[in-house]
Amino acid sequence: MLTILLRALPLRWILFLWLFIILLTCRSEAQFKGDHIPGFIGLSSGTEAPPGVYLGNLVWVYPTDTIKDNGGNSIHLPAGLTSTADIILVSAVTNYKLLGGNVGGSVAFPFIKNRLQSNSLDVNTGFAWTDMFASAQLGWSFKHADVTAIYNLYMPTGRYSPGATDNTGLGMWASEPAIGTTVYLDKKRMWNAAAMFSLEFNTTDKTGTNIHVGDLGTIEGGFGKTFYKKVSGPIPMITNIGVAGYSQFKITGDSGSDIPVPLQGLKDRVFALGPEFNTYIPKPRLTFLVRYEPEFAARNRLDGQTILISVAWVAKSLMKHP
Repeated sequence: MLTILLRALPLRWILFLWLFIILLTCRSEAQFKGDHIPGFIGLSSGTEAPPGVYLGNLVWVYPTDTIKDNGGNSIHLPAGLTSTADIILVSAVTNYKLLGGNVGGSVAFPFIKNRLQSNSLDVNTGFAWTDMFASAQLGWSFKHADVTAIYNLYMPTGRYSPGATDNTGLGMWASEPAIGTTVYLDKKRMWNAAAMFSLEFNTTDKTGTNIHVGDLGTIEGGFGKTFYKKVSGPIPMITNIGVAGYSQFKITGDSGSDIPVPLQGLKDRVFALGPEFNTYIPKPRLTFLVRYEPEFAARNRLDGQTILISVAWVAKSLMKHP
């Protein structure tokens, strides 16, 4: 009966039905996103900045045209999707000590275009205010390693309405402790390996739904080499080049009566690996960074590419000089 029906339909209607089925499949295969967007830290993920006040701007771009299902099969979207964020970051590291570590903190003022979620792959928005986050941190520096402990709080300040295609936020609160280290592999601290582990607890259901996004684990880090170039003044130009990567995975699955049946009991994951270049220029007190991390081995989520470009300015140094 189905074969007779398909033969009777014009070709354009067959193609329309095929694309419609693909879209339905896509919406049922990707799990709900957490607040932690991976790829924002890399080669020095376990190192706290020197004491000072910092102002930064981060541009994050995530193009994708593929969803990976639970078996790793690719589901190609009819059209590519790109999510873009522009984040103004204000941070400070003080000379105040707690448990032997320097106390610091950050506040992010984020804007996003096309925030992708499993039930909003047809999202189409211009740049708009999204969910804020703030962090508190402690940083220690030892002879052969640095250690940083962080607590992030994600606040649902972006626009969110169940089923809407113009959402810019996720509609939930989340808290996230993290611990990281940068290990120096030689006496001159020229080679280093770094990693940070974050655990996101989504503490509330998504607004207006019975959907509770599962808790997320994220590992971000890299392996690189530092180069020093003497310039006028006491501080040299410092450049880091290496390979950065991340892995993000659901520790608990999404839950709630509004979770689509095909997603119940599933967990997602993704890996990414690519080059990073960053350099600090002392005279204008600016750090420039470029990072590119294509994703692979994704399950139950989008499979794309992470591109990060940032500039940070040391507004005021708080370092104590002898």
